[in-house]
Formats: sequence, C-alpha cells, structure tokens
Amino acid sequence: MSLSLLAFWLRVHGLFANSFHADEALFASWARHIASWKEPLLLTQAVDKPPLLFYLQALFYLPSGPVEWAARLPNFMASVWLAPLTAVLYRCLYVGEGGETAGDFPSAFPASYSPAVPPLPGAPSRIKTGGALLAALVVACFPLAIQFSATAFTDPLLTFWLVASLALIRHPYAVNRPPITDYGLRITNYRPPVTAGFLFGLAVATKYQALLFLPLVMGVGWLVGYGRAQWQRWLMGVLPVLTTVFLWDVARTGGRSLWSAQISNYGGVRLAWSWELWPRLTAWGQLWVTAVPPILLLALILLLTGLVWRSWRVDDSTSRVDLLLISFVVGYMVLHWLTAVPVWDRYLLPLVPLVAVLIGRGFSLIMRMFADESNEKSAFIRRIRVYPRSIFFLFLVALLVFPAWKARYGRYPVGGQVNADQGAAQIAAVLAHEPYGTVLYDHWYSWQWGYHLFYRKVYVSWFPHGAALAEDLTVFGRDGNARYVALPDSIVSQPIIRAIHSAGFQLRPIAAAGNIALYQILPDEVTR
Repeated sequence: MSLSLLAFWLRVHGLFANSFHADEALFASWARHIASWKEPLLLTQAVDKPPLLFYLQALFYLPSGPVEWAARLPNFMASVWLAPLTAVLYRCLYVGEGGETAGDFPSAFPASYSPAVPPLPGAPSRIKTGGALLAALVVACFPLAIQFSATAFTDPLLTFWLVASLALIRHPYAVNRPPITDYGLRITNYRPPVTAGFLFGLAVATKYQALLFLPLVMGVGWLVGYGRAQWQRWLMGVLPVLTTVFLWDVARTGGRSLWSAQISNYGGVRLAWSWELWPRLTAWGQLWVTAVPPILLLALILLLTGLVWRSWRVDDSTSRVDLLLISFVVGYMVLHWLTAVPVWDRYLLPLVPLVAVLIGRGFSLIMRMFADESNEKSAFIRRIRVYPRSIFFLFLVALLVFPAWKARYGRYPVGGQVNADQGAAQIAAVLAHEPYGTVLYDHWYSWQWGYHLFYRKVYVSWFPHGAALAEDLTVFGRDGNARYVALPDSIVSQPIIRAIHSAGFQLRPIAAAGNIALYQILPDEVTR
C-alpha cells in the first residue's frame, strides 16, 4: 500500500499540470467523438491504433466532461497499479528466491522447483521480500514511468496489461490454496490460462506492439510447464478480444484498414539501411541516457552483466528466468535498432517493469552475500554484517528518489511535459468564440486543434506548403469571413509569410503563446 501511495504522489502532479502532445490530442479527440456519440465508431477518423484506450477515455469523459486530465486517468490508474503488480510478477518468477518457499507465496513453478540458492533459514524477513519490494520501488520511482503516467499515450496502459498477463502465467498443476493478500493485491495460487490470455488480448487491443512480447509470454509459459492444453485455453482468452477488435474494424471500414493504416504511417516495416545503423544506435543510446539517470543506468548494466555471468555458471530455474528476461530486453532493443521505426521514448516504457525485476533480482543476490549468518556465533558480528546491507539498500534508494523528484515535475525531456502543446490550448481559447465561417489555416498543429476546437465554429484548413495556402487565399480570401493562420515562432514560418504576402494579403498579430503565434490574414486593400 505504501508503494502505491508513493507512486500516486509522484504521478499526481503531472495529471493536472501537463499539456497535450500532438499524439495525445489526437487520441483524446477520438475519445471525444465517442463520448459525444458524434462518431462512436470513428467512421471518418484516420484511426491507426486499436481502440481500447479511446473507449476507456470516453468513459471517463462522461462524468467529468472533456477535460484533459480525464483523458489521462486510465493511464494514471494503470501506472499507479503497475508498481505493486511488478512486485507480484517478481515473486511469481522467483519463488523460493531470497529464502521464500512454495508455501510463502503462490508459485509460478511446480512443487519440485529448485531456487538458485537454497533458502536461508536464518535470513531476515526483509531479505525474503527485498527483491520484490525493490522491483516495485524502481517502477514507482523510475523517471520514464512517472512522466508517462499522466499522459494520453497508449503505452502506459499497454505496459499494465502485459505485466498483468505475465504475472498470471502459473504452473498448470499447482495446488489451489486460499487467496492471500500481498502488496495490496489479492491473488490466488492458480489462475486459468484463459485469464492470462484475456489480459494479453487486452494489451493487443490497446496497441499492436504487444505482439512483440509474444516470445516473452511463450518463454515464461515454457518455463512453468505449459503444454498444448494450457496454450489452447490461453488462446481461448485471446481470441474473443482480437475478434472484437476485428469486427469493430470491419464495422467501420468493411476491411482490415486498422493494421494497414498503422503500417503505412510507419512508412512500411523494413530493415534499416546500412548508413542508418550508426545514427540509430547513437540515437537510442542518447535516449537511454536521457530516460535513465546515468548512475542508475551504470548500476543496471553492471547488474545485468553479473546476472549473465552467474547464469552461465549455475543452471537452475531462476537462472533460466534471468536469461529469458535479459535476452528479451536485449532482443527488443536490437529489433528497434535494426528496423526503421522511429526512435521514440515511449517504446522504452514496456521494458521498465522487466528491468525493475532484474534490478530486484540482482539486489537480492547481493543481499544474500551478507545474509549468511548461520555460521556466526557472535551476536556482535551478526549485527555488524547488517550494515553493508543497509548501506547498499539506502544507496539504491538515493539513486531512485532524487531522479523521481525531478520527474514528478516533468524535468526530464521524456513522456509528459507542461509545455507539450507549445501553447496550442491558449491559442485555441482565443478562437473559441469566433463565428461560423471563421477559418484557421494550419500546417503544424492540426491534431491539437482537433481536440481544443472540438464542437467550436472554427474550420481548420490544413495546407501542405506555402504555395497551396496562397492559392486558397487567392480564391477564397476575400469572401468576408475571418481568416487566421497559426505559425511557429521560428524561422520555419518565413516561407509561409512570404507566400501570404505574394498572394496580396498581410498579417496582423493577434496572440502568442508558447511557440505559436496567431495572425489574422487581411487583404492588402483592407490594411491600406
């Protein structure tokens, strides 16, 4: 419960302080179409994502109205719950680790499961749960997770469904035990594979990127002993969700436009050209350094190296889990490096719980080095051995707390930001009460206008370049209706300004906010 409260406190500031990135504004405008019943199937919208998040956002719009924080609530709630859920995932993957036994926690593995190191009968209770608690603490304090929590992107909800699905992959022959409560979540020893499949289907219904995690799901299923019967039941959970998404797409367009639209927006799926490899590698490296505090990133690299080294020396169930998680994280990054997909911070978010589990795993192994007190007869020596553990734990906490404090106020250039909309909301407020016939010409901020000018009387006209704008003004610019143009407050707007002047029009400054300047377009004869 305390970790959930910490995660809530670190995230709640951004819920009301952040503004919409262009993609967030687009997703939130789709939700407004649904909530207002204007287009419940989004027939005229160029949707390229599965619709689960948009319908959840629409549900939150109903009681609160179309406010920005309502569109962020599904991700906010999922991000707060993700911290204890990561602890549950850790305990399910590493039962027996750190002195736990199959009777202490509902195991993902059979009764014959052998932990990496035999349980320590004298180990303090804080060692028994230290790895799981640290994994939850990492998720609660990780800057990337904090700054994406109060956003309307699809990735936070995707991450929650994926971790929930992995946490429910249990050994098929485990014995049912009474429910227990741990980390604030009430769980039982065994959940049918259909539940894990259903949650994975929800992840796919949130974003198709969930399919990249299918090898990890299959790997965990193989480790816990899933057979044909279990995978068939797992598919029984997945297929109804995927069928619903498919029928929704068919009802909208009569075909499979959703998948093709997403692929086309990426420019197709292809391997990166040879001359792209080095720039892409440096870009991903810079993004990691930006998203993860450098000291924590160094500690993570050292922990992963140590886990790989130990896994080659010790062949047991937990070592196989270590190799599976590390291999997937590395493979995921290599795939994003070698394919020509955008280098975006949001693609790193689903890795955060897996990285947190590995950090907790490395921590618990290091703690065990100091925990073998059974051979020490002196109470003084046993007391002295506690200090290295405490110092190491406090050092890790310090590495997490200071970056978390900065991330609470959006001071990292990742995820949600206070000025993400570059002033679009303030400019839209200036135009909110303009009459019918008013035209706003735009090239850069159309998705923001789609949200902020929803149900307003202003018509937003997108132009591809200055010549197209000049042509439109030549034909329609003198019809008596008010016309405006929104331009970036930078040198890139100069060609547009010259095109407007060449068409016989002048610009009158109306308002400026953030990086956007609003001008009214007037014919030369009016300004003389």
